[in-house]
Amino acid sequence: MFEVAAWYLATLAVGAAALLPATLLFTRLRSRGVLYARPLGLLLVAQAAWLAAALTSVPYGLTLIAAALAALYAWSAWIAWREPARLRLLLDRRRTLLVGEVLFLAAFALLAFVRAQAPAAIATEKPMDLMLLTVVHHAETMPPPDAWLAGFDVSYYHLGHVMVDVVQQLTGIAPALGFNLGLAATGAMVVVATAGVAVDAVGLGWARRRSTVWVAAALAIIGMVWLAPFEGLAELAAANGLGGVGFWGTLGVAGLPGPAEATNGVPDAFWWWWRATRVVPGTISEFPAFSLILGDLHAHVLALPLGLTAVALALETFEGGTALTWKRWTGAPGALLLAGALFAGLAMTNAWDVVTYGLLWLAAATWVFASVGWPIAGALFGAARYLALPAAVGGAIAWPMVATFEGERPGLTLVTDGASDPARFLLFWGAVLLPVAVAAVCTRMRVTRRHVAVALLLSAAPAAVWTMAAFVGDDGAALADRGAGWVTLGALVLVMAAAVAAAWGAYRDGARDRAAWLALAAAAGAIVLVTELFHVVDALGFGRLNSVFKFWGAAWPLLALAGAVGVALAWDRSSLPRVGMGSFRLRTAVAGALVGAATVLWLGSLLYAPAAAVSRAREAQQPGLDALAYLDVRDPGAAEALRWVRANLDAERHVLLEAVGASYGAGNVISAASGVPTLLGWPGHQVQWRATPPVTERQATVDDIYREGATPRIHAVALRDGVTHVYLGNEERRQYGADVATRFEGWPVVFELFGTRIVAVPPGGAP
Repeated sequence: MFEVAAWYLATLAVGAAALLPATLLFTRLRSRGVLYARPLGLLLVAQAAWLAAALTSVPYGLTLIAAALAALYAWSAWIAWREPARLRLLLDRRRTLLVGEVLFLAAFALLAFVRAQAPAAIATEKPMDLMLLTVVHHAETMPPPDAWLAGFDVSYYHLGHVMVDVVQQLTGIAPALGFNLGLAATGAMVVVATAGVAVDAVGLGWARRRSTVWVAAALAIIGMVWLAPFEGLAELAAANGLGGVGFWGTLGVAGLPGPAEATNGVPDAFWWWWRATRVVPGTISEFPAFSLILGDLHAHVLALPLGLTAVALALETFEGGTALTWKRWTGAPGALLLAGALFAGLAMTNAWDVVTYGLLWLAAATWVFASVGWPIAGALFGAARYLALPAAVGGAIAWPMVATFEGERPGLTLVTDGASDPARFLLFWGAVLLPVAVAAVCTRMRVTRRHVAVALLLSAAPAAVWTMAAFVGDDGAALADRGAGWVTLGALVLVMAAAVAAAWGAYRDGARDRAAWLALAAAAGAIVLVTELFHVVDALGFGRLNSVFKFWGAAWPLLALAGAVGVALAWDRSSLPRVGMGSFRLRTAVAGALVGAATVLWLGSLLYAPAAAVSRAREAQQPGLDALAYLDVRDPGAAEALRWVRANLDAERHVLLEAVGASYGAGNVISAASGVPTLLGWPGHQVQWRATPPVTERQATVDDIYREGATPRIHAVALRDGVTHVYLGNEERRQYGADVATRFEGWPVVFELFGTRIVAVPPGGAP
């Protein structure tokens, strides 16, 4: 309980320091940016500490982080002294601040409780994220050393882990606890930022009802962190005996239906909730509720509060009340610094997001230029010119980290398989699309044929480019292979065109709030449309799997926001009875039936998250927030060895050899949890992070050492590669035989307990 309170208070202190700076960046939005202060504050402190440790001789640690936080408070004091009116801005928004703080505290407490039911950093990419968090915590320079490739630095975006470590350093909390507390706090920041964007979008117009902003915020939060795809509802129905094997099998989801067994309505099958992210074949499609329940402290989760802040910045531009010239930046250097830092933060936390949210901001600026009569090409040029300065600042901030990335440069290629068929596409996207559809049905749209034609041309352009590229590149077979995917593609083009045309009409009418939710829906449609046609070629391989994973993860928040704001505005204007579909009674009845059916399905999709949380609690993990407590139960020898390593070895002077653990496996836990490096861990990830990692050579060296043991040749090999200690535990026995420890009997034993042993490599000249 102390750690939870300390974490909350530390984030409060950092967020408070960024309140006044946030008002410099958000000058037109209702919230004035106060609901984004926490992620902004953590970002600024983490960036300052990282850059100082990377570019100067100042060591990373508590002193540097405290200095960065003090500098942020000094900047706030300077703003208050120069512009006292900004203090009044904060005072005028005290209710917003209070509600935001209550939201954060409630969400943080709830998510910490959920994480406490299944806290172990095992399975999926949790060990990797624990390794990153650990090496950041113990580092003195940046980038930190890679504990899974001794002698190398981390070659992966990791600023999100530095942001978590800012709080760890301020509170003295170790990474084992910070792992779960950091995830809970990230989810809480997502909740508050989601409410902020929803409130700010509604605030672009004039709400007739005071409750409208509350409706928008509540629906947005639910859609963001609670709602799940229809597949989750199908899992629950099938496990409780509704429908039959034949019926659920027609949906085409591998593993659905599972066993028709449930306890108190929750399926008994292990990790049944996992399938909700594997609906469309060949893809991984996470959504926030799943990510928070799964518990990976991964880059795409850590970046989400920053991504929502970037959406708010795009909304600020979309509002259109600020002249989009360089004077906006030269006259407000603080805003320029913050805008650049925000997008640099995205690049340093989850590099894929800087593309998504950067293009969203560019689209918002282009929209504003086009709205005052600029042609499309000219509007795009004007927007690019406007964003050039913050892009340059962001590039300068991010470059010291980006320059250290050693991975292969990604490429772009065509999606040549069937992509997404309509049934499974709706099985994933249907639930979050329902509020958007309801809002569209309940909103009177004003569009012209010209606007529809232009929107249709713009929406169809990516598909036209794909088709031409397929012909030119001799991929004509892809046209036939797409099959039912053409239906999905056509629907996306039409829906996106309708949203763009309706948003344009609303914008020209001055209804910025209505235009905002329609534009957010169109932006989400554009993201999904592009992933149906093209994918990034990266070291991971597997076609478009990683592209869908990264980009659909940004589309879900946009749709959640769009639907929430759209429904809230329809509620505000009581527009349901005015939907034009024939006679008054008929249109009311039909619209009411559609809304009623959508509401039932939407509410049903809310059952997944609590059921999945209960299912995780049944895994019989050691309850609490310690991500490593499971070791004391499952492998007490490893737990005691880890304590010895932390007390006796130093990450800068020692290398502790472990058997090479496969990616996503349970191996290499000692290096991950201590930061003391091993020669090689998770080689599949090393290949993703680096163009030419010494994976083959080091795997051979590790194999030789464990197979041959304490011979003069192996002694020389160990000294050559800097190995100072050899770990002999369960994984080593599994890979190299039960007698592996006896092969090192000639070397001094420095630790032995519960069948786990660590031997020291004798110094040079002493075989």
